[in-house]
Amino acid sequence: MSDMEEAIEALRLAANGKNELTANTYFRWQLNTQYPTVAEILMLFGSWQIALERAEIGQIRVVYTKSDIIEALRAAKAELEPFTSATYREWAQRHQAPSLTDIVHQFNSWQQALSEADILKERVQEMERRIIESLLEAQEALPALTSQAYTKWAVGKNRPTVATIARRYGSWTNALEIIGIELPRKRWTEEEVLLVLARARHETEHLTIASYQRFSEGQDVPSIGVITSLFGSWSNAIMVLMNQQDS
Repeated sequence: MSDMEEAIEALRLAANGKNELTANTYFRWQLNTQYPTVAEILMLFGSWQIALERAEIGQIRVVYTKSDIIEALRAAKAELEPFTSATYREWAQRHQAPSLTDIVHQFNSWQQALSEADILKERVQEMERRIIESLLEAQEALPALTSQAYTKWAVGKNRPTVATIARRYGSWTNALEIIGIELPRKRWTEEEVLLVLARARHETEHLTIASYQRFSEGQDVPSIGVITSLFGSWSNAIMVLMNQQDS
């Protein structure tokens, strides 16, 4: 058997009856064999595509329409949890459905395909439903629905995280207000506020109103309004903090 014949045999074995074979798939298949490496195949044939053509792999390709792909995506979505490009890839191989390459060829991107199949919209609606249900349930279970209390309550329950909720609604506080849950009221002392500011200063490069607002997202910390109310102004609060840390 010549080197080319051996390489063709290896390619067909690696393809395992499928009509496509990437260099990466072949590389992983070849690792535990004595067959030619990817580099050796490239030296023999000049290119990966030519090697596949000589092995008669990928010459007959089904052309899927957008409707075909949308139908496949919806069918996969109904079966898969979670539904991601990775889980879809495996599902498509089992069901001889359009591959990710087919999808990108027709829609330019995975996200665009999901959008046209109305799956992105369904995802958003499903996440909103889960957030609302989780917050309402947590409200019944907790004496005060703070982000910290929710985080502890949600452990092991497969619920949306505080960060996810804050991203969806802009902030933890906004989420509670929009859903109609009364905000837990906390009286912050100057000492407590200074401790939070010290932590914020440690975690941000420059402690400004803008950086503090980013730091506070999804956290149960005093608002800018509370800080200025206690210290008279933001700059006064920072001055007290600096004096305290210098002393």
